[in-house]
Amino acid sequence: MKLHYKNPRKVRGSYIWKTNTHFLSEDDLKSKLKSSLNDEKLLEKLVKKYGSKLFLASGSGKKDEFFVWLSRIKEWPNQKNVKIKFSIKPKKSSNDKENDNLIDFFDFSSKLNKKFQLKIDFNFDDSDTILEVNPNITKPYNKNSKLFQQYTKSEKYLEQTSEIKKLARKIVGKEKDFFKQARKIFDWIIENISYKYPPEMRGVIPTLKNKCGDCGEFNHVFITFCRSLGIPARSVLGMWAIPKIKKGYHAWAEFYLEGVGWIPVDSSVAEGLKNKEDKEFIKFMKKMKNPMNYDFYFGNLDNNRIIFSKGENILIPNCPKELSQLPMMDDCRSSFMQPTAVYPHISGNKKGIFIIDIEAELDVLARTHNYR
Repeated sequence: MKLHYKNPRKVRGSYIWKTNTHFLSEDDLKSKLKSSLNDEKLLEKLVKKYGSKLFLASGSGKKDEFFVWLSRIKEWPNQKNVKIKFSIKPKKSSNDKENDNLIDFFDFSSKLNKKFQLKIDFNFDDSDTILEVNPNITKPYNKNSKLFQQYTKSEKYLEQTSEIKKLARKIVGKEKDFFKQARKIFDWIIENISYKYPPEMRGVIPTLKNKCGDCGEFNHVFITFCRSLGIPARSVLGMWAIPKIKKGYHAWAEFYLEGVGWIPVDSSVAEGLKNKEDKEFIKFMKKMKNPMNYDFYFGNLDNNRIIFSKGENILIPNCPKELSQLPMMDDCRSSFMQPTAVYPHISGNKKGIFIIDIEAELDVLARTHNYR
């Protein structure tokens, strides 16, 4: 069994953060909203007036702070020759030692109450991932390795309850081979979980209860089942690398085999292709000229993707405690890392509200034909 990386394409584009920030003082709140910081209905009034913009109270900090964390496009086996250019350079870049991600820390404190734009230009070679399968029995894992311990553990959104372990064991039956166990899990998911965006709740437990979820929730089920059987597995967070698509966020999974490496699995795409209920999705896949056979997405991956990060519950460097109070954050860990995954951290020494309006979009400018 061996992984091959074929048919590389050049991908060139930009990721753009257009940001507009302004401050509402106590006087502004009183005149514009007939409200104050002590008003229990303040958040409701803010949402009504400003829509889905980000509202963050100010007044507790000693100085103005506006911090943002972004996962950088970096090299992986199917994503090579990466070149990045920032319009505003990060203050600090850190290696995520647990998952091998690269996280950029930006300090925009001097830009509060201003409009500004962060543009990240990128280009790289994007290859198909093709798994060459043979009938050999997969090798046993080194259970003392850091990789095994990191990617078989139970964690937030991937809780290995006794019921989940029992169900996973029932799905694989008497099968002992790790590769075939993962395939049985894949088949069970696309037969029993339906796509729904947005999901009612995130995590493996509500997804199994509701029998539906988006691509991230398909991942949670696959990864948790694999981990409960002693098969290392993790999430991959990225986007579709397609011209004219602005917010094509997507997630898929990988499981690890000794002597082979990380094998891709996209169960949400497979479910959509097999059941064919979403006509727009089928049209989308045909337009990309992606393989239309759902079997392809167990072990293989198309070259129409951008990878931003791998793993879940990713530790954020230079993290203020306030971040842990936000959704999808816990103890300075982000449930995943995409360019808009982590809310900005805002604080200041004035009492009031910062309104942060962020418009993020991906602009893939060009993709070349296959080349050798």
